Amino acid sequence: MKYLLFILFGIQILAQSFEQDAINYFKKQFPEYEKFELQLQKNSSLNEKLVIDYTRRINLERGTAFIPVIKTKNGSEIQSIVLAKVKLLKKILVTLKNIEKKDPLTKNDFEEKLIDVTSLNGNPIQAKFNLDGYRAKTFLRKGEILFEEKIEKAPLVNVGDKVIAEVKKGNVVVTTEVYARQYGSKGDLIEVVSSKNKIIKARIVNAKKVMVE
Repeated sequence: MKYLLFILFGIQILAQSFEQDAINYFKKQFPEYEKFELQLQKNSSLNEKLVIDYTRRINLERGTAFIPVIKTKNGSEIQSIVLAKVKLLKKILVTLKNIEKKDPLTKNDFEEKLIDVTSLNGNPIQAKFNLDGYRAKTFLRKGEILFEEKIEKAPLVNVGDKVIAEVKKGNVVVTTEVYARQYGSKGDLIEVVSSKNKIIKARIVNAKKVMVE
């Protein structure tokens, strides 16, 4: 009886060790999650040994983690996977009020909440995200989770804005006033029209200047 108890105790220790290795590997691969819960669906026999296969990545699919392992049985090693049910939590932004389409976004419009994102459709915005220069792409209702798909960069230049266009010719810089024909943010290539109604391409430097390419 003592021998049997020793064997069972040894198996328990090994199982706990494998579970901790799986947790550590998951944490290393997915540091973006504030918290997570991992429940292994492991069915191994007494003469079978499992170790994490660190040469392969863990795959995530809708609440299930596919953990790569090396399975040793009767002296033979094979690659395999162990399934685990996961619950993933992130600190994300939730609206404190209704926000109209195209309104600029600030951190004061949101609160941080630790939310289970395992089954969410879309990409929720994490609390550490810098909202400077962004606006609402659609109407946002109070209490709504903020998703990447519902925000956009606010344009520095709007259609009809008068800006200064710079043209470099060797060491000479020529400037002229032009009007934007497209919306754009810093670095965007947009169409502008000159006073002679010539349409040219220029890259946005800031809200008042573009560089002709």
